[in-house]
Amino acid sequence: MAPSKKSDVWRFYDKTEENKNSAKCRLCQKFIKSCGNTTNLIGHLKNIHKAAYQEISNECSKKNDIQSNTIKKNTHLSLVPNISDQLPSTSSAGIMEMELTSNAEKKCDPSKDDVCVSIPPAPKRQKSIVTSFQDIYAFSESGDKTLRINNALIYMICKDNQPFTIVENEGFASLIKVLAPHYKLPSKTTLTRWVDDKYAALSRVFKAKLANIVYVTLTTDMWSETMSMRSFLGVTAHFGEGNDIFAITLGVYESNDRHTSEHISDMLLKTCSEWNIDNDKVSAVVTDNAANMQCANLRNLITKLKEIVTWFKQSNVASDELRKATEKETKLIQEVPTRWNSTYYMIERFLELRTVVNNIIIRHKNAPPMLTASELSVLSSVLQILRPIEAATKEVSGDKYCTSSKVIPLIHCLLLKVKPLKVEESLAQELQSLVLKEIDKRMGAIERVTPFAVATILDPRFKKIHFTDPLACSMAVSKIKEMMKSRVQNETEESDSSDNSEKPEEKFSLWDDHHKLVHKSWKTVHSDDSISDELSIYLRSPVARLSENPLEIWNDLKIQLPKLHSIAYKYLTMVGTSVPSERLFSKAAQVVNQQRNRLKGKRLNKLLFLQSLPKEHWK
Repeated sequence: MAPSKKSDVWRFYDKTEENKNSAKCRLCQKFIKSCGNTTNLIGHLKNIHKAAYQEISNECSKKNDIQSNTIKKNTHLSLVPNISDQLPSTSSAGIMEMELTSNAEKKCDPSKDDVCVSIPPAPKRQKSIVTSFQDIYAFSESGDKTLRINNALIYMICKDNQPFTIVENEGFASLIKVLAPHYKLPSKTTLTRWVDDKYAALSRVFKAKLANIVYVTLTTDMWSETMSMRSFLGVTAHFGEGNDIFAITLGVYESNDRHTSEHISDMLLKTCSEWNIDNDKVSAVVTDNAANMQCANLRNLITKLKEIVTWFKQSNVASDELRKATEKETKLIQEVPTRWNSTYYMIERFLELRTVVNNIIIRHKNAPPMLTASELSVLSSVLQILRPIEAATKEVSGDKYCTSSKVIPLIHCLLLKVKPLKVEESLAQELQSLVLKEIDKRMGAIERVTPFAVATILDPRFKKIHFTDPLACSMAVSKIKEMMKSRVQNETEESDSSDNSEKPEEKFSLWDDHHKLVHKSWKTVHSDDSISDELSIYLRSPVARLSENPLEIWNDLKIQLPKLHSIAYKYLTMVGTSVPSERLFSKAAQVVNQQRNRLKGKRLNKLLFLQSLPKEHWK
């Protein structure tokens, strides 16, 4: 006799008396092992007797429907079934019934107000001893997870300008406790040492890289930190690698001497020596040396506008009314003396919201007077004059693409936009004439600046089309020919010296010098022809699209125009402005804040270097 059967699967099996650990299938007469559970029995039906397995599945579904209807008819609608009925069976049949019940419940139709009783999921499996020990070791001092969290913590400190004392904050410690309970937070001193180690490791990598770079451009500027009244010299390096231009922060060095050219030059030489940069590889050093232009009458109008913006910033009532009156809660923009183009953005936003601003001002007695219609007209004309300047400033301020070749075309396009403007207001006309005068004063001879002229001609997107001075253009072309000829001569001298060193001693001949002169003249004629051919082929080819990358184009032309390629790569990887060093000090001001006002110059130098690196270098 078969024992009492708890699962419907026993309808298709007989328990054998000879071997209690096996059962005989009634369908195929095959003996199936059964060690106290029905896992193998269910698997046999599922794989061999699919019809029988489907019959069991349907019966389980029917049982579940009956149970659901019974609960539904209950007056109290008790949604919590008996706990003993929900406990998973130790047999696999019980587990199978739970799965089938779960599948049946998913078929409940909500439109019929059926009450679906949820069966709790199977209990989680306990971790094995090996897995538990692996997790514990991963959070040990040298474990994989600990090292990854340490690296991410240093990355957050440098990128987000967080103080080292963040590891002592109660909220941060609570967050780490929830995310990684086994992780032990480092102390402030340990975290500082890790930053030093990270700087030492990554600086070695970039020193080796800079030693192999052919051409490097440096940008530099001086900055005074107001909280502790210290002066710093910032230096950034820019170089080309493949089709891309890379920028890194070499350092922010504290300066205790007067800001003379000799002192700055000495500091730059020391920086190059520290980073293994050969002085001959520095193609250019870009710095800022220009004062802002002034227009007194316009400044009075700007001051009047600034008073209105300041009143909105200081009045909570006016700010709330402005926020409610605009769809996207648009705010007025305040002018910042140290932020380029901030005056333009202030005027642009004010003219956009002038109707709303006027309606708010007339309702407040203490509000400053609103601008008149004529003053608003002047600001509209001023905006037209400043718009091309703002666009040119943004275009030339990048450090991830070629900017040196864009200076001459941008000046030319800027003049073509500003000159034809017809403004009626006398104040706007004064500004227009002042802008044109300043452009001519500062940029009038820009086409005769060799680096910019050569870079523009060797940029396949521009070549000669933006030159207005034919003499300056021809001088730039001649300069390119001279550089090509100089490179050919250097290559010839190197080849001759190598040939002479390899040749054995020959017998005396009076005509040796004659043969050398003939060989030299032939090489000169041949090299002159090849130089002219390369340059003429390049200049006769059509201009590339503005959206294309000039470095990528030149890498494609490297085999066809090898002599021009090296010259083009040198001048196209130059930086057109000192914006990167200006941007560096904006970052430095964020690092040296009230929480880190005692930060030393060396530590600031390391943090800014690590902050300038892309994320892929942190892995």
